[in-house]
Amino acid sequence: MLLFFIYPFLLFFVVNGFDRNSFTIVIISAVLLSLYFFFLGKKLNVFKNQFWIFFLYNFVLRCVVIGSTPHFSDDVYRYLFDANILLSGQFPYELTPSEWMNLHPNIDEHFKILYSNMNSSHYYSVYPLFLLLFFVVGSVLNSLFHSMFLGVQIVFVLVDLVNLSLIRRMVPNESLEFYWAYFANPIILIEGISQMHPEILLIPWIFLLLQTKNNWKQGMVLSILTQLKFNALLFAFGYIKEKRNILYVLIGVIFSFIIWKLTVFANLESQGSKGIGLFFHSFRFAGLLEPFLYFILNQMGHAYLSGFLSLSLCGLLFFYLLINQNFRNFPVEKRLFVFYFCFLLWSPVIHPWYWILFILLGVVNRIHLLWQSLLVFLTFLSYLIYVSENYFYLYWVLSFVVIGLYGFKEIDYFRKTTDPRASENSFS
Repeated sequence: MLLFFIYPFLLFFVVNGFDRNSFTIVIISAVLLSLYFFFLGKKLNVFKNQFWIFFLYNFVLRCVVIGSTPHFSDDVYRYLFDANILLSGQFPYELTPSEWMNLHPNIDEHFKILYSNMNSSHYYSVYPLFLLLFFVVGSVLNSLFHSMFLGVQIVFVLVDLVNLSLIRRMVPNESLEFYWAYFANPIILIEGISQMHPEILLIPWIFLLLQTKNNWKQGMVLSILTQLKFNALLFAFGYIKEKRNILYVLIGVIFSFIIWKLTVFANLESQGSKGIGLFFHSFRFAGLLEPFLYFILNQMGHAYLSGFLSLSLCGLLFFYLLINQNFRNFPVEKRLFVFYFCFLLWSPVIHPWYWILFILLGVVNRIHLLWQSLLVFLTFLSYLIYVSENYFYLYWVLSFVVIGLYGFKEIDYFRKTTDPRASENSFS
């Protein structure tokens, strides 16, 4: 039981003392978090199957990680800057933060703090309007609590409590270890709640998507998902199964494109040069397969094409899966899991918090706790890239080994399964 009391203190020290530029701190955090998460997941008998005590413990874990200043990334400063522009009655998509600040030299000190801490002051906003509304609510709470982050973190905790309730409600008769894989996962607690990355906000809608059989609702929910995160568009591929599905999915996608055009993509040229277009270039935290293309194209003097080519190849893989009848007959949660995993493999940019949705889909598809723990290790180990870009290769090789071993294990499922419709995992 003592280990369960130590875990909140470990999380507290990591969220408050983490330094992504320190080799020692990154290594210690990655090792301790993954080991603690795994071994505690094997000792859940201390709760004696009392789910309400288990739930309360995980609520405490969420309270422990809020109230801190984000050290892992500075994305939240841009979210809050755009949200405060909305609160001031203006649109955040018309100007870069630098241009906006030049036009408002006497603006409130709060804006100046957000501006000085962001890393995208010369780029146009790439965040959908619906996503920013959550940060608008959080900003209002921030002003009430006289805090820069606590209000937003409270919003994220409330949303994640809904997530926990939905997992319990939709899969009610599982062991505590099943729930532990999401409930107490350090990636969820730290990257999702403490650091306020928006993947947490997508999860209720993903559950609704998995639960509903209504084609119209599926199209509507897919549209909402894409208004929270652009890459949620890939989930639409999981619903292209019959002509009726295609129609409603297409309507949802078209509606999203209209909203995007009125907001984020109001100026396509600006977004291409100083906005979302940068996603197609190579950043740190690249996926597993894009670096191969980067290395080859870099020798030819066209490294900037690696991201576009990588995503194009991912699109071809999606097309192959869509025309494969056996794959199309798999349960929808398995299809979504495969599409998202393929995206993580091929994407030119994979930040640690991108794995949050993979964790959720992994829980739904019953990925073993051992693999979830190894993912925790790899995720936090990836911060070594901030220490030195030379560590990218260490992280890259380890990722290949771990994910490769898991891939060999899972590929038998797709090869041997002859009646996917009978899967006990299906939410449909």
